[in-house]
Amino acid sequence: MSQTLKIQINPRVLLWARKEAGYKEQQIADKLHIPCEKYVNWESTGREIPLGMLKSIANYYKRQLAVFLLPAPPPEIEKPKDFRNLAISKEGLSPDTLLAMRRANKYLELAREILGEQFIAAQYNWQKEIEKFTKQEKKIFSDVITEWLRGKLKITINEQQKFKGYDDAFKKWRGSIERELGIFVFHFSMPEKELDGFCYAGEKPPYAIVINSDTVKPRKIFTLFHELAHIFKRQSGICLPDIASEKQDVEFECNDFAGKFLIPDTTVFPIENIEDLGEIARRFRVSREVYLRRNFERDFINKRDFFGLLKDLKEQPLKAKKEKKHGGAPPPPVMSKSTRGEKFYTLILDAVYKNKIDYTTASDALGLNFNYIAKNE
Repeated sequence: MSQTLKIQINPRVLLWARKEAGYKEQQIADKLHIPCEKYVNWESTGREIPLGMLKSIANYYKRQLAVFLLPAPPPEIEKPKDFRNLAISKEGLSPDTLLAMRRANKYLELAREILGEQFIAAQYNWQKEIEKFTKQEKKIFSDVITEWLRGKLKITINEQQKFKGYDDAFKKWRGSIERELGIFVFHFSMPEKELDGFCYAGEKPPYAIVINSDTVKPRKIFTLFHELAHIFKRQSGICLPDIASEKQDVEFECNDFAGKFLIPDTTVFPIENIEDLGEIARRFRVSREVYLRRNFERDFINKRDFFGLLKDLKEQPLKAKKEKKHGGAPPPPVMSKSTRGEKFYTLILDAVYKNKIDYTTASDALGLNFNYIAKNE
């Protein structure tokens, strides 16, 4: 049996894999149903590890078994700068969030390899236009850039009000950002209270926005443009914009950008109660909090009433409308496209059919077996 076969590995690889996965020694020991001292010894010496146990460890860390046989640990994944408030940042990042970062890094690296520098440079030519707006100061001038962005994304404020619900709004905004700006938008499950999303905007594009699929729909849309603001500032960031304060200068600026883009000054109307607020917010497919803040910024509501309504909103959260389920989970290709986005999904299929990558690479990137990929050929 595999449990009786014991092997030796570089202990530094085991330590690296655990930290990259976001587990404490005790947490993984509990999952393996062994004393913590035993696991700590494996990380110290790398000796006498039952193969069956190593397979279980690989499964929990979401790694291939071969990784643990490497002579030295690979480089750590690039993590975006943490812009969340200090109290939340101190808690670190969960395994689900770290896995999402690993996936985003891997997908971007593969996309960069497939597309090539020349194509990517042409697709990201819009960066020169952004630099014209921000060359004198580092801050984003919302009134100028948002008008430019409306034209770039080809979605007018009137078209925004015709979206068929929040799902349709997110899908349309996501597709336009991917298509017109070349930015990948991934949609991964992460702890809701930990973050709303993050983005990668390194020295070399392509870039990516990662949205927490476990947050409510209006927040996903707002986070999409909050992260886009970070990309315009050439920043990779981890964000929780829903609770960002004015003391967090960068987060407040990105929130300001997102709010003014989704609700331009000309579309802000005075509101008197939560019922009115909810109706108008739904019209623009934004959260009630966003529309309320825009009212406050336009001096349509005084400070006392603003905080009073804001308190009411927090105590009486908007009940999401339940969507009808049509029997069981969506087919694997649908799930794959939903999490990875139309842009990445199509890129991988096109690459495998043009022999730029093999079926194994495509299968790993899309999380689909050979049969699903072959059917699309």
